[in-house]
Amino acid sequence: MGVDPTALITSIMNGYITETASLEEMLYVKGKVAIVTGGASGLGFCIAQRLLQGGASVVLASSSTEKGKTALELLKRAGYEKVSYIQTDVRREDEVKGMVEFAVKTYGSLDILVTSGGVWGFAHVYDMPEEEFRRVVDVNLVGSFLCAKHASKYMIEHDIKGKIVLISSNSAFLSQPVFGGYAHYVASKGGVVAMTQELAKELKRFGICVNTVAPGGMMTPGNFYNGPCQKLPPEKLKEIGEEMTVNQMDEIPSADSVAIVAYGMCTRMSDGMNGECIVADSGMMRNIVKHQPAIREYPAKKEA
Repeated sequence: MGVDPTALITSIMNGYITETASLEEMLYVKGKVAIVTGGASGLGFCIAQRLLQGGASVVLASSSTEKGKTALELLKRAGYEKVSYIQTDVRREDEVKGMVEFAVKTYGSLDILVTSGGVWGFAHVYDMPEEEFRRVVDVNLVGSFLCAKHASKYMIEHDIKGKIVLISSNSAFLSQPVFGGYAHYVASKGGVVAMTQELAKELKRFGICVNTVAPGGMMTPGNFYNGPCQKLPPEKLKEIGEEMTVNQMDEIPSADSVAIVAYGMCTRMSDGMNGECIVADSGMMRNIVKHQPAIREYPAKKEA
């Protein structure tokens, strides 16, 4: 008995229609529970707001109680009710485990994890104190690992097809600033990119998607208090401070422009993506600019 090609094609096409979820289901996160580390400020705060807009209940996690209370107050004042805060040092496994337990106790589940908490500073590798390197790697990389560990453990045990979005940086691919000073940060964020692929492979059989979003420079409060490493001697602080002023950006994207991408990775719109790194830097990494500033020499040559 021969196969009717028209009937087969019709059956396949009809399957596309009947099995297609509504756009509302694809675009929104209604009824989901999310944790956003670093959610009390900057990019994390913007991601949390977008998740709240999408209908999720959100737990803001941050090491700063003061920032957490301020963020919570701002979001409540804006009309968001299903949002809470818990103080969490992502370097401490007991606190990360407690963070997950808090989300489950408060909202009944955990469907989404976004690791936006991060620290940085500037110091050349030949001047950088070892403790500064370890501090940045511990928060940015080890902290992401611990959060993914305990979030995925809960999701697996409760058969939740969750979304884990790790925040990396385009600095994993693009050396910056002009004269460096970012070795610890680059190592931590490059590690996040590599770890994402491995976590995605390990967790796929449980229906958990893991991706990373890599922003570039943004306008966030962190830009105002993460400067040269304060453990450097005064002359080195002055030196790297001067070098940092040379850095020129064609534009400084808003944190929300990255938050929108991160939000999308938390929805079913990203169901076809796993282990990916989405660079959301407005073209910076590709040298896509509005205009090319003139190149000037630094430091200036001394007269003979």
